[in-house]
Amino acid sequence: MGGVDLSLARVPTPRTPVPDDQVLVTGDIREDWTFSTAHLDAHAREPVNVQYRTTRVTEVHCVQGVPLHDVLSRVVLRLDGTGKMDELSFVVIATSKDGFRVALSWAEVDPEFGSCAALLATRYNGRRLTRPTLVTPRDGRSSRYVRDLACLEISRVTTRATTGT
Repeated sequence: MGGVDLSLARVPTPRTPVPDDQVLVTGDIREDWTFSTAHLDAHAREPVNVQYRTTRVTEVHCVQGVPLHDVLSRVVLRLDGTGKMDELSFVVIATSKDGFRVALSWAEVDPEFGSCAALLATRYNGRRLTRPTLVTPRDGRSSRYVRDLACLEISRVTTRATTGT
C-alpha cells in the first residue's frame, strides 16, 4: 500500500533548545556543536550587496557574515567509506526558528564543487541580527534565504536501492 516509508525515520534525541543567539549543528556528524551569532559576527567578511526578485520588485540589501563552508569546515562527517566521494551523498538542511527548511547539497556548498557562496549573515542592512540568516547571493529569488536560523542538520541521503527497502 502507498504512503510514507518510515523505515528510514529517526527518533529525535531529546535536547534542550539552544538559546536565541545560537545555532545548533547536528546530524550525521561526529559531534554536535553550537555557535553564537556574536562569534560569527566577530569573523564576518566585508559586506556584500545581494539582489533578488520578489513578485513585485527587485530588492537590494547589504549583508555581512561568514561563508557557510567556513562554518561547516569544522564538521567531521560520518563517512561509511564504501563509496567514491562519500561526502557527496550529504545534504545540509537549514531550519529557522519557526520551522522553515531549505536543503543544500554538501557539494553545492563545497568550494571544490558547486561553490554556491552561501553565507550566514549576521548583519542585514547594517543591523545586527539575533540569529543569522542563510543567504544564497547567487539566487535570483530569496526563497532559499532562511531567517532566524536555528539549526544546520547534516544528513546522509539514502535511497531504497542503498538501504534494501
